[in-house]
Amino acid sequence: MRSLLRNNQPLQRFFLGQLIQRTSDWIDIIVLNWAILQITHDPMALALLNMMRLLPQLIFAFITGKVVDCMQAIKLMYTVHACNILLTVILCFSFYERQLYMIYAVIAVRAYVQSIDNIQRNKVLPNFTAADKLKQIISMNALLINITRIIGPFIGGILLAYTTYELLLLIPVLSSVCVILLNKTLPHQNVQYKEHNIVQYFKTHKVILHIMITSMISMFFGFSFTIVLPIIVKQTLNQGALMYAVYTAVLALGSVTVLMCFMNQHKQTTICALIQWSVLFSLSIVMMLVQHTYIFMIAIFIMGFASQGFRTTHRVLVQQYTEEQYKGTVLSVTMMDRGFIPLGGMMLTYLYTTFGINVMFTTMFIGLVCVTLLCIYMKWEEKRDGTYIQSVK
Repeated sequence: MRSLLRNNQPLQRFFLGQLIQRTSDWIDIIVLNWAILQITHDPMALALLNMMRLLPQLIFAFITGKVVDCMQAIKLMYTVHACNILLTVILCFSFYERQLYMIYAVIAVRAYVQSIDNIQRNKVLPNFTAADKLKQIISMNALLINITRIIGPFIGGILLAYTTYELLLLIPVLSSVCVILLNKTLPHQNVQYKEHNIVQYFKTHKVILHIMITSMISMFFGFSFTIVLPIIVKQTLNQGALMYAVYTAVLALGSVTVLMCFMNQHKQTTICALIQWSVLFSLSIVMMLVQHTYIFMIAIFIMGFASQGFRTTHRVLVQQYTEEQYKGTVLSVTMMDRGFIPLGGMMLTYLYTTFGINVMFTTMFIGLVCVTLLCIYMKWEEKRDGTYIQSVK
């Protein structure tokens, strides 16, 4: 992986831009939440803020994907970041005038623009290197995103302690300028796509649809565990905030460990890998039933390891099996799976408070077993039907 980065300056600039952009995004999230709370003093306003950030991405996912598929990467990048700069300036003015409805409207539009950038960056990622390096590149990208999730909020908190949020709201402008300067050119396919029927594409490429379904189910029953973790730590394990922080760190350590392994692995990604990761994911749930501190900690590490392994494998398979002209749309729909995490968290919270932790863990286990069974079915279809996995043109 080091040699790949050392000899690939465009990829180095791309990853540096990714690091700056995603760190800026997290700083911006922290600043926006703080600013809204300072203006309204209403926790419900924070919920509305985050809803306005999420909904446009979900509602217009297909449109986002088609835009990414049909527009040249470099032109789209300039357009997106120019809009991001303009909308950020308008947002700062809205905060200055204390126009709350305008603030929410601008945040919604800007969130949609930023989602286009996110999908595009995921689409062009494989074009920086050979196909056999796909897993390493996606793993490196995922590792960078995990790093920004740690350092972004930390930097945001420090900056808020020493300056006003009005000034910090301009940070996305600086990050957009940096990204434009770092990525003056982006790799792209010189092809004009006259036909773009995503519904028909899913009908004829069922493996992609099945992979997406496994991801959604895993998000709902597995990844949503992070939402109920603080309740489990406090009410079941009778531990405090320190141990919650430790468990969260162990979960992140598991994720980073598997990504480091992937970056040094050259084995081709297959559906069998999804089966293996889903089984290991399910095993971590069984271990948690013991409810002993050290076993629970080991189970948390395995969960972080297996869940990140499953998610990265899922992303690699989607890239492998999707034709270039549909990658933007498929990735746009695929990355909606994160929306199932809060929904699953609501269900797990209800099960925990109403029926207890054993019923909650049993439900999670059943859901993840369903993921495993669907992966096994996919492998069976691959052997039975030669057209189930079609070669990418």
